[in-house]
Order: sequence, then structure tokens, then C-alpha cells
Amino acid sequence: MTTMPEQAAGAAAVVRLTTVRARPGAYWELQAAAQANAADAVVATGCLSAEACQGSAEDEVVVVSRWRTARDLEAFLAWHESAAHQGLAPYAAEPPHSQHLRVSGPEVTLSD
Repeated sequence: MTTMPEQAAGAAAVVRLTTVRARPGAYWELQAAAQANAADAVVATGCLSAEACQGSAEDEVVVVSRWRTARDLEAFLAWHESAAHQGLAPYAAEPPHSQHLRVSGPEVTLSD
């Protein structure tokens, strides 16, 4: 079992959703690789939270991370994205799909 560090509190400016489907019989290995990626994210500068979740399909894993600024997310991805995808690849049926969602609301401003 992976122990996740305590997550920072605060308003997020960007939420990243990464969805990936497991190869047949490799769901739990994919979930473990996704949890390792989330653990790397949550200790990065500007990451407010990161979790690996079961998606809407039983073979789907979704990693949800919340970021203080778009720049924080971009800096993390410059360092980590290639390694993260390599860690998922042996268990994934296809490449991960990621989207970045800007959070809207009166308290949130992007600082980039």
C-alpha cells in the first residue's frame, strides 16, 4: 500500500485529469503505477492534491491532480510527464489521455 503525503490546502487554478485504460488482466498494476505518479505529483511545488481513482469503466484509471498555478503544473510536467507515461505503458491498453481544466470562481486567479 502506498502512503500519500499530507496534501496542501488552498484553491486550485488548474485541475489535470489523466485517463488510461488497462490491458486485460493488468488493472491493479496500472492502478499501482498511477498511484506512484500521484505520489510524485503531490510532493511537487504547487500541487494541492493528487489521487488515482477508478474511472467510470472497470478497466479505467483516472489520476486527478489540483494545481495552484498553470506554471506549477507545466514545471512538474516538464520534469515528470515522460517518466510517468513510461511507468504506465506496460499496463496500459493505449496511451493516457490528459486534459487541463481551468477552475472558475470568484476566489481563483491564474498567476501566469
